[in-house]
Amino acid sequence: MSRGPIVENKIKIYKPERKRIDKFVEARVNADTTLYSQRGGFKEIDILTGALAEEAVYQFLRKFKFKVNKPDFTIHTKKQKSYAGDLTDGKRCFHVKGQNMESAKRYGDSWLMQRYDPLVKGKDAASNNYIVPCTVDTKKNTVIIHGIFTFGYLHKHDLFMDCKVPWFNKTKCAIYGENLPSRNAFRMLWKGKDQ
Repeated sequence: MSRGPIVENKIKIYKPERKRIDKFVEARVNADTTLYSQRGGFKEIDILTGALAEEAVYQFLRKFKFKVNKPDFTIHTKKQKSYAGDLTDGKRCFHVKGQNMESAKRYGDSWLMQRYDPLVKGKDAASNNYIVPCTVDTKKNTVIIHGIFTFGYLHKHDLFMDCKVPWFNKTKCAIYGENLPSRNAFRMLWKGKDQ
């Protein structure tokens, strides 16, 4: 069985993209601090981490000729909360999850998901929806992409788990790096199949 191409999964974010991301982060932090505290207490570092991860996955997918849209750095109100993928090529939806280095050191490789997201609940877990877990070094502007997995794969292997931080469990669940396959995590993209 073919293993697919060897993939370099560490992406560097350069100054022009970082400047654009920093402007977005500043605007989002200043937009409505009450809104974001109501939605789970986002911190500036969380916003930066997510934006850097999205930019890295965008660059990664474009490098492999996926015609995905650019990251949408739009500020959404609570009523506008969307479970749609962060990036799409019209056929596949990529849900990017970033974790910063400090969090990874404290909790291990882990990525939070909305517990009531239809994809997490098992509805609409079609094979064209992918999760892309990333570890982000906000100081070095580098992002490690740990793989690209279908939601169907995560359900099949019971990888949605309770959070290590108990007060998150009401609204969030987590996937943990220790449970993800380390080898060949990119193969399914080129095969067009669920893992």
